[in-house]
Amino acid sequence: MSHVSRRMFGKLAGGAGAMTALAWPTFAIAQAVPKVVVIGGGAGGATAAHYLKKDGGAAVDVTLIEAKPIYSSSFFSNLYIGGFRSYDSLNH
Repeated sequence: MSHVSRRMFGKLAGGAGAMTALAWPTFAIAQAVPKVVVIGGGAGGATAAHYLKKDGGAAVDVTLIEAKPIYSSSFFSNLYIGGFRSYDSLNH
């Protein structure tokens, strides 16, 4: 068995590390697109889903889950009571 000095060991270890670093991209696994599920399509859920998709773009897959097919907003209910808007305009 031949003798390996500390200096030679360092060179061998450094060379092995460099070869591993150079070969790493060929073994890297592509990351999947992040997926976000927002539960509840009310004011908060819809706003969160909107801005996640807007800011993330194609880099984020956003799914909004809402149990009801129609959401009734209460933001303009005073306009309905005052006769300035129809009830249907409050539904989304």
